[in-house]
Amino acid sequence: MSLSSAVMDETYGRDVAAAEGITTRGTAYLVLKLASEGTISVDDARTVIDAMIDEGWYCAPDVYAKIVRKLDSLAD
Repeated sequence: MSLSSAVMDETYGRDVAAAEGITTRGTAYLVLKLASEGTISVDDARTVIDAMIDEGWYCAPDVYAKIVRKLDSLAD
């Protein structure tokens, strides 16, 4: 991730960032990156994602499935 990246999930914010030439990454990307680097365990990453959803973070079912598949692949 370059220094000109922003972590955000909201469409409006992503649109504004794109207009300014700023790369965006979502919260799930950050959690997956930490897990892939070994900074947090895959189990902890799954716990974080599930807790975010429990607290109201919106994640479409197909995106959630993709996140879980990626975490599963990291666990192998």
